[in-house]
Amino acid sequence: MAKIAADFFNNPSQTLTVIGVTGTNGKTTTTHITAHILNLAGFKAHIIGTLSGNLTTPESIELQEIMAEKIKQGYTHIIMEVSSIGIDQHRVDHIDFDIKLLTNVTQDHLDYHKTFEDYRNTKLYFMNNFPGKTIYPEDFAEYKIDISLPLTGKFNYLNAQAAGKICEELGITQEIIKKGLSTATPVPGRFECINLGQDFFVFVDYAHTPDGIQNILEGIIDFRKTHELQGSIITVFGCGGDRDRTKRPIMGSIAEELSDKAIITSDNPRSENPEDIISEILKGIKDPSKIKIEADRKTAIHYAIKNAKKGDIVLIAGKGHETYQIIGNQSFHFDDREEAAIAIKGLQA
Repeated sequence: MAKIAADFFNNPSQTLTVIGVTGTNGKTTTTHITAHILNLAGFKAHIIGTLSGNLTTPESIELQEIMAEKIKQGYTHIIMEVSSIGIDQHRVDHIDFDIKLLTNVTQDHLDYHKTFEDYRNTKLYFMNNFPGKTIYPEDFAEYKIDISLPLTGKFNYLNAQAAGKICEELGITQEIIKKGLSTATPVPGRFECINLGQDFFVFVDYAHTPDGIQNILEGIIDFRKTHELQGSIITVFGCGGDRDRTKRPIMGSIAEELSDKAIITSDNPRSENPEDIISEILKGIKDPSKIKIEADRKTAIHYAIKNAKKGDIVLIAGKGHETYQIIGNQSFHFDDREEAAIAIKGLQA
């Protein structure tokens, strides 16, 4: 199907410069920073990924159609998030990548791949067998540039290094790369601060894997230290239903270790009973006194914000930019950022 689609749309990837970014975490921010730098350099870059559709990597027909349409609109570059499922289902076959970058590989999607080895090998298959220059974590870790990055967290420095290395390989000048990195803006739902003038901090983040929640919490610990805050870190999180069950106790353990208080709630429970998901998260908890259970996500968010004190940091993790919650086979409007804002305004009324 991928070859038929590519042929039907006259192989648009041969006209465009196509960058594929794969990995467990960091794909979205890396693609957005890369696009920002390319646009500053005078190119016209389009992003295909988590924020642009229902699937991180669309089906092959849609992918080829998007690229063909972007050529008509004058775009020169496509920066694409390449998911493991997209690779396994051959959605990115017959795309002529110019550059492929691997951000990292940690546990995720084991509901689909069954083993971490299979998941990792799928990512490596893309890196080793598709056309284009390959950039691995050890390659972009060596990329150095003297800037003040306006994004918080060590993980964002890695994302910035990845984007900088991509652009360097594309021949972008260091002057433009430096300007792009120093003016990068946060991606929606990625360490997004909800600030309505309250005397505590609220962040919303998409972290939904063990590595993701560890990175964001370590970033928040650094943020607390940098800003000399004395408050507590309060984490609101859950785990998705009908997805990798083995990560649930691991995420519980990490949240407990790196937070002062954790409120365990629902994410997108899908067909699973939220209480069953929470029970599996609790298997990783050693000190129940640090934990509050509230299956209703809205109530959990409002509780965390209502009980936050001056200098505290509330992290609402798992859904980030999403504007829906899947319960059973139905999708309901739900936005962590909206709920956080409503809760804060309630304190100020």
